[in-house]
Amino acid sequence: MSGQIFISYRREDSSASAGRIYDRLSGSFPSNRIFNDVDNIAPGVDFVTAIEKSIGSCDVLISVVGKRWLSVTDEDGKRRLDDTDDFVRLEIATALKRGIRVIPV
Repeated sequence: MSGQIFISYRREDSSASAGRIYDRLSGSFPSNRIFNDVDNIAPGVDFVTAIEKSIGSCDVLISVVGKRWLSVTDEDGKRRLDDTDDFVRLEIATALKRGIRVIPV
């Protein structure tokens, strides 16, 4: 076990909550064991590759589910969760495929 924690969230829905969870976890775990895309993906890095690599090394994925998590839409008015390229969907699906514990909060 690597002891890594991955925080998954929708920026439009739960960015502030995810930040507070990150801050709270940082009080108990070293920050290098907590993955948060804002802090851990450098500009110009392929987002999908970075996400898959990070999820592959984590022991738990915390999915921050806000009030609009399910209903956030894209520019065409379609639900983002229904899009196979949706990053949140990709994060959770990757974790589940790899047998990584997913904790919705």
